[in-house]
Amino acid sequence: MSDEKYAARTSGSERILSRPRIAVIHPLLAAGGGSESRALRLVEALKENYDVDLLTMGDVGLDQLNLSYGTHLVPEEFSIIGLPFPPLIGNRFDAWKAIPLSRFCLRHSNRYDVMISAYNVMNFGRPGIQYIADFSFDDRLRRDFHGDQQRTRSFLYRPSLLRSLYLRWGKLLAGTNDRDWRKNVTVANSLWTREILRRRLGIDSQVVYPPVAGDFPDIAWEEKENGFVCLGRINPQKRIHEVIEILAGVREKGHGVHLHIVGRTDDRSYERVLKQLCERHQPWATFDGPLFGRAKEEFLARHRYGISACRNESFGIATAEMVKAGCLVFVPRQGGQIEIVSEEELIYESVAEAAEKAGRVLESRETQLRLRERLVKAARGFSIQRFREESLAIVRRFLGGKEEGA
Repeated sequence: MSDEKYAARTSGSERILSRPRIAVIHPLLAAGGGSESRALRLVEALKENYDVDLLTMGDVGLDQLNLSYGTHLVPEEFSIIGLPFPPLIGNRFDAWKAIPLSRFCLRHSNRYDVMISAYNVMNFGRPGIQYIADFSFDDRLRRDFHGDQQRTRSFLYRPSLLRSLYLRWGKLLAGTNDRDWRKNVTVANSLWTREILRRRLGIDSQVVYPPVAGDFPDIAWEEKENGFVCLGRINPQKRIHEVIEILAGVREKGHGVHLHIVGRTDDRSYERVLKQLCERHQPWATFDGPLFGRAKEEFLARHRYGISACRNESFGIATAEMVKAGCLVFVPRQGGQIEIVSEEELIYESVAEAAEKAGRVLESRETQLRLRERLVKAARGFSIQRFREESLAIVRRFLGGKEEGA
């Protein structure tokens, strides 16, 4: 988008010029992810008292996003600025695809009272606000916490001179560096993330848990299916193949449970691997693909159990959704998911321990009901209202205590 088209689009008479102007930025808004919810809920919270632009790459299917995340955004309430992906790159090469967005933000930052990155660190040419979703922005941290993922993906993800040059050129073309984004106000998505930022990067941050939507039907425990759901994006980082291994172990202990794998595919080759594993374990393991809106809420609420195998997950919105739906969710000890599921009976270190702990829970109805009651109470802390209030407070402080609309 040219500067002239941008100025014409964002300076219309419909804007209330006395209101502070805010940009909410996300590199790609696709239904089914976690950080997209944060961007949409920020717009929803801010649009009532500020002039808001949503900056992103590619087309924005607002109807599908509203369905997926339970938002009710309409174009008349804010502006959407979708930049095209670079020629020949398209939606590939993560370090390069958002270069036009980074350059656009640097060029137009003086038009805003505050710029907010809803997905990780970003340079605005002056201080702004950034919400940390994961550690993909730092290649060393990415390798340390998700090193197994790079072995299943392209050679470009492995440490090499070629990758070093690829990342360096990406920063150069985007006009960014590792120094300026440290001046931003940083918001972590969990206590675990905050500690990693402090210990590894020397950055102080405030914790705001992500907004977790869902109006789940209240189904009695006896009426729920005796099965597990693995919910989330389909990629190697989530280690969904281990979930199948865990549930196979549970079934070997005599428990006739089944498994549904639900989520948006990010990696087609990994999807093929999982489908082959499900075929091998028919009929109890099924690959269902993505579910949205009411269909997803009812599906989750009908099942007793959820499970995640993603180690070093910074928070785990899918885990929080399953908990809010009334599922008992088993999670790895490493990462921020244990802030959602704090019950020791549901936290595991290995595949074998996961199968053992799941078997023990399945054997005791008393344990099941006790854990469900505790998790339902814990889930109240991950509300949309709490995210809204805490995020608005951060924006107000950044603007220097200015009254909204003044």
